[in-house]
Amino acid sequence: MMWVKLIVLLVLLFFGSVQAATVSLIPDRSSVSVGDQLSVEIIGSDFLSLSGGTMDLGMDDRVQVQAISIDPYWDFLSSSIGSSQSPEVWTGIEFSTLFNPPASGDFLIATIVFEAMNAGISNLSILQSSEFYDPSGVLFPDTIASQVIVSPVPLPPAIWLFAMGLMGMFRFAATHRIP
Repeated sequence: MMWVKLIVLLVLLFFGSVQAATVSLIPDRSSVSVGDQLSVEIIGSDFLSLSGGTMDLGMDDRVQVQAISIDPYWDFLSSSIGSSQSPEVWTGIEFSTLFNPPASGDFLIATIVFEAMNAGISNLSILQSSEFYDPSGVLFPDTIASQVIVSPVPLPPAIWLFAMGLMGMFRFAATHRIP
């Protein structure tokens, strides 16, 4: 009986206070039209301590990165916003806490502005090649991807009105022929 209590105590000590830290991609809306811009926040949640990292983003050809801004809490060089490796991968978004204490709880890491390029469902994700650190080593947070629906650009109402007017003029001309 004493062994069972000891085992339960050890399990609680090692696994009782485990927090499931996550890094999520949160779009400002779930549906856009081709040509629209979409803002996506990268949010850290439930961290005990995060002192920095490097993120690689996965996407498809339906969206294209236009701008990346790292939250001012994080220290970084302006060249640390990554670059396009292909139309589907953006690598090397870096952030760290050189002059600030490690972040904890819930916080903003970065904001990315995408432009919608092609119609369809776009999947946005943080790739497994990303690395996150606390002062004692590497962290392995869960990552939560996002989907955005990109709709084709609808024809503006003015075009429909113009087409209806033209059809009306042709019909009037066909029924009222002048000799």
